Amino acid sequence: MNARIEAFARDEAGNESKVGFIDNVFEKPFKSSRIVLDDKFINRVVPEILEHSPELKLAPPAEGSPEMLQAFLKINGELRTINADQIIAIAHKTVAAKLWDGPFVQLGNSQVEARFADHRTYFYNGKEVDRQVHLGFDLAVTEHVPVHAANSGVIVNARWLGIYGNCIIIDHGMGVQSLYGHLMSFDVNVGDKVTRGQQIGRTDSTGLAGGDHLHFTQLVGGRMVNPVEWWDPHWIADRIERKLREAR
Repeated sequence: MNARIEAFARDEAGNESKVGFIDNVFEKPFKSSRIVLDDKFINRVVPEILEHSPELKLAPPAEGSPEMLQAFLKINGELRTINADQIIAIAHKTVAAKLWDGPFVQLGNSQVEARFADHRTYFYNGKEVDRQVHLGFDLAVTEHVPVHAANSGVIVNARWLGIYGNCIIIDHGMGVQSLYGHLMSFDVNVGDKVTRGQQIGRTDSTGLAGGDHLHFTQLVGGRMVNPVEWWDPHWIADRIERKLREAR
């Protein structure tokens, strides 16, 4: 596909402008992973998530019943979609000013357990039951380690958020936000200003998590994007800061 990708803008006076912003597109292979579900995991996560998700209008099924798997699949699919829409709504709370400075920071000393856009196939009793795409990084250290703000900003979410469990979202301004999922606790409240490196909570396995880790993703306009670029000081300098200077 050789179609040119352009950004288009029109102001209130009717002035129009467009500019190309991607020179070359390179196909990137994504990792595929096999997730084996068992009753112990399903029985642990489903009741707690349903308790926090009245929008699904689903009572917790009996342990070991066929309905328990169906509830899990509804959480993994329908609730995942609902949560994506909720995150987009939260993105409207962004401020026009740029609150962050320099590259964002990965959870310290963390091991990457899953990457952005990993394609997951779920199996139960040897049969494929679902497929989803993992839009974030799973970062693990040890249990209940402190989680720090990846950059400066304002807290716009500090509550349970569906599959992400206890979840914090920081607004960094100009439509840029960062999400921290599966937390044990919150050290901040909505409206708090935070600086890069400030402790905001601790890791855990709340929500749809198989073990203690941090689910981290970067958001632009409420859409999840690969954090790797935002962790890269050279990418930030060339693709963000340089272009903002030119735009001024």
